[in-house]
Amino acid sequence: MQQEDVGQQLQNFQSDDLLEKLKLLNYEKHLLKEFKLKPLSRFYFVKATNPGEQFYMFTLICWWLCKKLGKDMERPQESDDPNTVIAKIMQILEEIDVNVDFAPNKLIRGGGSVCLMVLDSLATQAIKVSKLSFQRLHIAQEEEFLGDYLEDNAEIILEKLEDEQNAATQSDDSDLELEAHNFKQLNWLNHPQRRSIGDLEVNQEISNRLSDHQQWRLELERVLQHLKVFVKADARDWRSHISQMDTLKSNIAEISEPTQNQLKKLHSEFTFSLEKIESREKHLNNELQPLIQQYKELSIELSSIQYAQNQVQADMEKQMAQLNEIMMEQELKKEEMERRGQVMSDGSSVQQIKKSIVKLKEDIAHLNLEVALLVHAHDQDIVRQTHSGILDRVM
Repeated sequence: MQQEDVGQQLQNFQSDDLLEKLKLLNYEKHLLKEFKLKPLSRFYFVKATNPGEQFYMFTLICWWLCKKLGKDMERPQESDDPNTVIAKIMQILEEIDVNVDFAPNKLIRGGGSVCLMVLDSLATQAIKVSKLSFQRLHIAQEEEFLGDYLEDNAEIILEKLEDEQNAATQSDDSDLELEAHNFKQLNWLNHPQRRSIGDLEVNQEISNRLSDHQQWRLELERVLQHLKVFVKADARDWRSHISQMDTLKSNIAEISEPTQNQLKKLHSEFTFSLEKIESREKHLNNELQPLIQQYKELSIELSSIQYAQNQVQADMEKQMAQLNEIMMEQELKKEEMERRGQVMSDGSSVQQIKKSIVKLKEDIAHLNLEVALLVHAHDQDIVRQTHSGILDRVM
């Protein structure tokens, strides 16, 4: 049981850290405002309370962070196939060297430790790519915001002092001397720079003038407007903090009671609306169940018909290609037959045959003449040889 509490606290810390990283990336302006989405709570992805909505928000933030990293990914839609979107996210995680030794179906719930780990890894990489810079924390001096408080307290103390002085004017002469002495001390505290010798003489002159009751009163009225008493209060005093805490606690107690009533009223209204919506959803599902089944059957039938149509269309295209080839061959044959018919109708072939026969006859006569000449020359050689043989015998 203790381990479960520790795991839950760790998930809460991861979710809080993730939201801070998204705020550093200014996701409220560039993501929520652009797509008109509501701001996320600090523990939105800790548990899967509404898987459909949380999965869409999870994929949308992953897409936005991947775009920050320069990765190519289409913006997910609510009607997209979850397995396809998860496969694309897993591929991008492998590209940026993030350990993906978990079942992909854990991301379909849109919440839990795995979703937090994926979003935190992408947000961390996006912060590294964005190269965000931080400045040192500037602590303002306490005197900067205590000025008005000190002036107000000084005015209150001055008013009290004036009331005491007015009451002192109605007392006897001994009280008058005491107040004069107090006035000199107050003037000495407010103006420490008058401690020179010349200033002491001036103070002595003023004390002489204050011997008369009327003169002292006129002098007090003259300088009273210029008197200011500054009391430096310590803002780190625990007593002032306790008083402020008590005041804030009482204010919170006064405001919380009507707020709690309003929240309870809103909770009851939301619960009633959700129950009403759930009942209507069940009623619609029961009514639409046969139509959905019929739609599935028609979709399957349509798919089979489309497949058969594609097969027929492919066969028809193949036969059309064969028909075109046959028609081209027919055109070639037709042209050749027309050419031959034209040649036969003109009689040019017969004339060519006659010319060829005449040429052949001329060639035959010429060859016969050459043969006769060769035979005659051969006979003369024989006669010449026989005649020379006879002469040799006679000799």
